[in-house]
Amino acid sequence: MLAPRPYLIEEYTQTVCPKCFESGPRRSDEDIWRAGMLISHDEKVWMKRFCPEHGETESLYEENLALWRARAGWSTPTSQITPDRADNFAPFPTGYRNGLPVHHAQHTCILLLNVTKRCNFACPTCYAAAQKPGTPLPIIEHPTLDEISHTVRVLLEREGGKIGVLMVSGGEPTVREDLPQIIERALSENITRVLINTNGRRIARDDKFLHFLRKHREKIEVYLQFDGFKPSTSIFHRGEDVIEEKLKALQRLNDAQIWSTLVMSVSKGVNDDEVGQVVKLGLDTPFCSGMAIQPVFGSGRNPGFDPQNRVTPTGITHRLGAQTGGLVSGEDFIPLPCSHRDCCDITYLLQTKRGDWKSLPRLIGRDELKRWIHLVSNTISFDSVSGSVSEMLKSGAIARVFSDSGKVSTLKMASDIAKLCGCVAGLPEILGALWSEKPNLESVAQKTFRITVKQFMDAHTFHDARIRQCCVHSGTFEDDPKRHSFCWRWLFDDASDFG
Repeated sequence: MLAPRPYLIEEYTQTVCPKCFESGPRRSDEDIWRAGMLISHDEKVWMKRFCPEHGETESLYEENLALWRARAGWSTPTSQITPDRADNFAPFPTGYRNGLPVHHAQHTCILLLNVTKRCNFACPTCYAAAQKPGTPLPIIEHPTLDEISHTVRVLLEREGGKIGVLMVSGGEPTVREDLPQIIERALSENITRVLINTNGRRIARDDKFLHFLRKHREKIEVYLQFDGFKPSTSIFHRGEDVIEEKLKALQRLNDAQIWSTLVMSVSKGVNDDEVGQVVKLGLDTPFCSGMAIQPVFGSGRNPGFDPQNRVTPTGITHRLGAQTGGLVSGEDFIPLPCSHRDCCDITYLLQTKRGDWKSLPRLIGRDELKRWIHLVSNTISFDSVSGSVSEMLKSGAIARVFSDSGKVSTLKMASDIAKLCGCVAGLPEILGALWSEKPNLESVAQKTFRITVKQFMDAHTFHDARIRQCCVHSGTFEDDPKRHSFCWRWLFDDASDFG
């Protein structure tokens, strides 16, 4: 008699074998693809794969089985796309070697452009494996300003003439002296907002650059790297104690009324006990619009990374309850409805008239919020709901609020959240006069705080379904640019920024 498996099969997937990557970088067209499955045992979720060379292996996928299962049932319809190559009907994985194929399931919510390989930090932990300070400067830095503009224009056309979010990244983008020109060219296009993904060093030191950001504050947001408060955290992730510099950069942004998001890389046993403290810092900073929590993953430079004992999103959200005194916990997060359910967990905290903070799902009611999302997903008529809910759903507010990093400005996001709150009897009274029918959006935005938790995939957690519905795309710089899923870009050696 055959013995039962000591685990439950949750999902099937096409994945890769991480042991095949131990000898060095691998290309997506090599013999690395393996049948896999997501399985559960010991109240955790694991990625299991079957390799003819290395046998059956498994890696930790999610720390909390119950919270992972609670992600089911939140999906909304995805947007149609224009593929990067009109004749690319090749199935997975072949089709993704040439950008987004015809059958890709979601458009570009965030277009990420890596504008340099250089950096002014020497971080031991770096998914991009950026060049360290002292690396000889190139005679001509690529991508050039014109190459960047060309990629933006071509991909803008493929997105129907509008891009919600352009993220300028690297390396460290602020080492480019022409970054203001890069940003101004982008702002001249039909792009809702530009995010600058930075370690904050130039912001802490350069008054002229800060003034430039202030000038464009209505369409710019700073994604500020901020890993915690302990010197040991900075030294582990950044190679030096940079906490005072980070705090100075954040304070200068706040004083200049430039919106920022704190971006926290989280490593097990290093700073996973500091997440709640960083949340509180963000809440105490009026022009900090949110926090992006990113568990460290296995691509790039990553000393001491243990795929069997890593930090995962459900582990972080579960531990937040104790770290924030119950302010926010795992039950306050929902999966981002527009992408694959494992790609991003999101919540919003709103400040009430008493000065305390409450999560949006808790204020509205998790079941009611899910009902609204089901109405968006499954009906074209909202006759079964109240007039205020019907108008809110028709306006698209709920779709904009629960999109990847927000496709709209901070003030528009505040307006949309106010619409959601206006649909719940008694909630505007709890929140106070600021959340009235015609709210002061700048003030409302300062009382709104977004938290996302996003685990990018590596060879240990690669799940083909997430690639197929990815909405965070890295653009290439070539005559006919392509878009790669962020996770695909940093896993495979043939997915470069230059084709």
